[in-house]
Amino acid sequence: MKIRALALVSLLVVVAVFSSPLFYPVADGQEISDVKVLMIVTEAFGWNYFDAKEILESWGVNVTTVANALDTDVASCYNQPPRGTTADFLLSEVENDIVTQFDALFIPSGGHWQGLIGSSRVLDFISYAYEHGVLIATTCIGNRVVAEANEIVNGSSVVNYYTSAIYMSIAGAEIRNNKYDVVVDNGFITGDSGGGPTGGGYIMAPTSEICAAIVQKTLGYSYVEQADVFPLIGESGTIFNITADVTELDTELSTMSTVDINITEVQARIFTKENRTLVDTVVLTDVDSDLVYRGSFNGTIDGEYVIDIEVEDTNSTLFIERELANFTVGIELPTTNTSGLIFDPLLIGSIGAGGLIVGVVIVIVLKKRS
Repeated sequence: MKIRALALVSLLVVVAVFSSPLFYPVADGQEISDVKVLMIVTEAFGWNYFDAKEILESWGVNVTTVANALDTDVASCYNQPPRGTTADFLLSEVENDIVTQFDALFIPSGGHWQGLIGSSRVLDFISYAYEHGVLIATTCIGNRVVAEANEIVNGSSVVNYYTSAIYMSIAGAEIRNNKYDVVVDNGFITGDSGGGPTGGGYIMAPTSEICAAIVQKTLGYSYVEQADVFPLIGESGTIFNITADVTELDTELSTMSTVDINITEVQARIFTKENRTLVDTVVLTDVDSDLVYRGSFNGTIDGEYVIDIEVEDTNSTLFIERELANFTVGIELPTTNTSGLIFDPLLIGSIGAGGLIVGVVIVIVLKKRS
């Protein structure tokens, strides 16, 4: 029995050495009807709330509303005709862990932003949600609320919304190019302006794009199927070739859009592994029109690096997939034998380790039989 157990462990170790999938669907087997979104409001919430709720529910998403208010009947923004809502429960009546029952927490735009920022309970609720794996989605002035939520945006890319950008920067976020209407990164979905307080801004906001991103991330759909870099190691001056296999998700996203959503740009952003300092941005191109995007990077400074792959679609939404590949600069190039074959020292070491384990098992088995 012990021998069988040891053999099984050895096999698992070998499999682990040679297995390195790049993308794991986070909700394998889920349907859109399984997606649960919690929307948080207080007095003077914007009509963006109704747009988002109606869009999500039209797709079959479950939407629940929590109010940071004295009563479940909550008044809407004052720059529009009265159109209140009835919340499903009050924040004051529940513990923070209730948010873990949901896939995303949506902070809609509107004049309620001041009331939300003024409540430490709300800010703690938002940060608790993020720290427990709940997507945080917002648009327009809702970005200002997220910026105040205990610096949870630190190190994340966010949309360049003009009235929240400075506060996002103070909290440690990276403000991205203003050509993006929505930025999806590191558990955040941030949308740009709703058009201002004069009315009608809720119509201009990229609400449907935000809602689509919530569903896409919850169901584990990614534009990037796989990313690779070659070689994995090399001395200073080595050219590292980067490839990203991309899919357009037409079938997966068809229920949320009447038109195909196409890819407009793919780029690789290279960071130091130790502290994620941005080193370079490489635009990848699909020369053969096969959805395999390619580019290269000249490694000149010794160190370990990771690669993010970023995809912009025709909805001006930027999706960021973090650390899909890595490489090292500062190690001598792999040796080449007389047949021109390249031997990667890391691969050789892995093979050696696996072989040693299997060899030990064989010796034990032979001794047992003798």
